[in-house]
Amino acid sequence: MLEIIGLSQEAQALYEALVEQSPATLDEPGQSAVELEDLGLITRLPGDPPRYVAVSPEMGLDVLIRARTREFTEARHRVAQLAARFHRSVPDHSAGLVEVVMGKEAVGEQFRHLQQSAPHQVRILDAPPYAISAGANSTEFEQLARGVEYRAIYDRRAMEVPGSVSLITRYIAAGEQARVGDIPVKLALNDQPMAIIPLRHDRHVVESALVVRDSTLLDALSALFDMYWERAAPLRVRDGRLAEATDPADAHRDLLPLLMAGLTDTAIAAHLGWSDRTVRRHVRAMMIQLDAKTRFQAGYQAVVRGWLAES
Repeated sequence: MLEIIGLSQEAQALYEALVEQSPATLDEPGQSAVELEDLGLITRLPGDPPRYVAVSPEMGLDVLIRARTREFTEARHRVAQLAARFHRSVPDHSAGLVEVVMGKEAVGEQFRHLQQSAPHQVRILDAPPYAISAGANSTEFEQLARGVEYRAIYDRRAMEVPGSVSLITRYIAAGEQARVGDIPVKLALNDQPMAIIPLRHDRHVVESALVVRDSTLLDALSALFDMYWERAAPLRVRDGRLAEATDPADAHRDLLPLLMAGLTDTAIAAHLGWSDRTVRRHVRAMMIQLDAKTRFQAGYQAVVRGWLAES
């Protein structure tokens, strides 16, 4: 399993053994021990014969994962650059594959068409402003009922729009997979394949968009979505709603998605039906349990421990 971050099977087996029992003397250290030392996963203690101790997985493996993540990100950026160069060099091939749509109603109609024509999946990077009014996307509920998969990443600004958390809760209850994070651009894709991205907009509404049907450009946009999906924090609801907690574990599940979304104590209290004082009490208790000094540290530790993945 750890081959993806650079460990051979033999090195992984040795590391797992040392995690279980350290320090330990190795009869024949061999290449696996050298490999683990080079990766910073084990340390050789002084003495004869030498003994080896495993470095904490949270430290050693996390460094390797972050390094590999950076490599994937750079590769995806390279894909986008190559896609742009490809289209500049073969303009005739792209004729008719990128369409400019003008007007709020036309953009909204294209978004509905993108959803209705999706064979299996719709992916969305969601942020204000919107081409259609908030709460008006009945097409998603219809498509979810048909079995079309929806994955959406909501920008933190979207979570602050009045009524948005209630609406997102309804989407999740209907089957949408939702996450929250910081996204660079609004985007919608289906697997027809087709994509819509804003051409320009003012502060209040999307007035124009690009409708993309070119496969190479769609590959780059798909990679962009996947990159931000990996970074975003999952959103969960219980019983189809964000309910007031009845015990500390429930409080964590209700509170964490809103805390990770960057909402203020007052906004969280309004969404959960709590008082500001109750919100602050639960936040303090959670930070103590997670041994966190700041809210950011608490959110990070919650993700590492898998709290946001609980249903």
